[in-house]
Amino acid sequence: MSLLYKGKYYKRFESVIKQISGRTVTEICFGDIVIAGYCKKNSIQWVGVDINEAFVKNALKKGFKAEQKDVQQLKQFPKAETCIICGSLYHFHEDPEALFIKMLACAPRIIISEPVINLSNDNGIIGKLAKASATVNGKKQTFRYTKKTLIQLLDVLSKKLQFEYSVTEQFDKDLIIVIKNE
Repeated sequence: MSLLYKGKYYKRFESVIKQISGRTVTEICFGDIVIAGYCKKNSIQWVGVDINEAFVKNALKKGFKAEQKDVQQLKQFPKAETCIICGSLYHFHEDPEALFIKMLACAPRIIISEPVINLSNDNGIIGKLAKASATVNGKKQTFRYTKKTLIQLLDVLSKKLQFEYSVTEQFDKDLIIVIKNE
């Protein structure tokens, strides 16, 4: 990931961290524990939910509260003041509405960091290699959002589910989006 972000992988989390509000955070599909570390240093209660056993074991080993669960199978996420998803929204492209319903029920503030410039959007050999490299639970993940398709999704869902959103910045490949559901 550091290579894909040209050495700025961890810096991308700064854009997310500065949007955190409140004393409780639920991070879905957390992968690494960068945000968890920030929360711990700042006395913010963090809980992570991820399907990947290795990520959850690492988080637990470091003293973080983490649950190994399939986000799609959960009826609800742990309640928090802020819900975060970084670089994983594309995994739910087949039914994003179900994910958004659960995130909106979880917290009044949602922070999304989603790559919209992706090697896998390229139709050449690099794109094919990038598409082949992403798997979750043994399933290939070839879909990726572009800035246009992500904004289109947010426009549709914000009307249907009645929330407001703003794109707070674009950091490198990622759009940083804050949703308010208050």
